[in-house]
Amino acid sequence: MHQVRLLLLDNCYAGSVTGFIDLLHFANQIAQRKAWPKAFHWRVFSLDGRPVTTASGLSLTPEGDAALARDADTLVLPPLGYQRLADFEARLATEKAAGALAARLHSEGRRVLSFCTGVPLLAEHGLLDGREATVSWWLHHWFRQRYPQVRLQDYATCSESDGVWCGGATTSYIDLALRLIRQVAGVELAMSCSRLMLADLNRASQAPYMSMQSFAGHGDELVLRCQAWLQQHLAHPYRLGELADSVGASERTVMRRFQLVLGQPPLRYLQQLRLQAARRLLETSTLPLEDIVGRVGYADAASFRRLFQRELQCTPAEYRRRFAA
Repeated sequence: MHQVRLLLLDNCYAGSVTGFIDLLHFANQIAQRKAWPKAFHWRVFSLDGRPVTTASGLSLTPEGDAALARDADTLVLPPLGYQRLADFEARLATEKAAGALAARLHSEGRRVLSFCTGVPLLAEHGLLDGREATVSWWLHHWFRQRYPQVRLQDYATCSESDGVWCGGATTSYIDLALRLIRQVAGVELAMSCSRLMLADLNRASQAPYMSMQSFAGHGDELVLRCQAWLQQHLAHPYRLGELADSVGASERTVMRRFQLVLGQPPLRYLQQLRLQAARRLLETSTLPLEDIVGRVGYADAASFRRLFQRELQCTPAEYRRRFAA
């Protein structure tokens, strides 16, 4: 039986722990009904064996301390709640024991799994250096700057690399649990669980769910002024010289600062702004795509469709069906 150990940390998200366990429980129940052996056994622990208070204020009581991780086949680190990014960075700087435990178990050949704001716990300890990983869409640019040695997969829902599994935003625990069920107990059981949970077994991208919040989170005044100008001139033809003049800087300075702060040039950022605006119109209006394309600064609907599908992993029509208000 596959042994799963879930680590409780102060201010973690309770549902990410209990939801993961629920999926393993469903897998065992379905297996039992099919007269198959149970696939999973799990235990919940904290580093010192004491109860923890979760981000929502609920108290969770562990079964024991870190000694329970000795028998783990898979270790699960849940995401952490925070109010400000600076608070989160301070927490990462002091949360050494969880990362050290994950690194030790991985060195012994165990699988290590985390998602959302738990992924930086792995990166902080070097466990993701040189490996593919993903993280919550709103942390994407911050993560790329802080951990340049990680091969970050752009807005992937899940990643697997040398026994380290990562997931995107909070509910990606569903995707990771289904992957674990499929790998340990087979595709049929994983498909049964996905039907029970109304979950897509092959959800690949976070991109359709992200907002422009992912491109903020910094205090660079020059870049902020550039961002505001691009937002105000969304539908106008892009000219780097006009942007630079608007903020009183050279083109070279604007390019360098954008790359440093956001990890991308201004044109790429403008492209994301335009896609965001198009998504909002698809969600909230019945305008035909040709009108939407013109409103967000594109002249050709066919090329926009290709861009939309490449960036968001679905067509504009599919997006409207899924997300229209």
